Amino acid sequence: MAAALRVLGDGVVLVSIDVDQNESADLLARYADRNNHEWAFAVAPVDMQRALAAQFGRNVLNPPTGNVILIDPSGSATLLRAGVKPADELVQAVQGAR
Repeated sequence: MAAALRVLGDGVVLVSIDVDQNESADLLARYADRNNHEWAFAVAPVDMQRALAAQFGRNVLNPPTGNVILIDPSGSATLLRAGVKPADELVQAVQGAR
């Protein structure tokens, strides 16, 4: 993710969304700091999780599947393929959505 952000530069915002209601914003902040992640982290409220599942299916809430939802400048959301994605694939997806 960090490599893709370096290539894409300004104008792209990355937010990692945690779906575990037992985890806190403070815990996520410590995790991000400990791992040198320079993007935002947030815990998704239950209503947001329901909306994501309604739009993309329940599997979107399964962290090991490596889900990435790309939101383009018009606000249209697209679920990228499941699995960990290399930086070049993320860069290509974002550039295609601009």
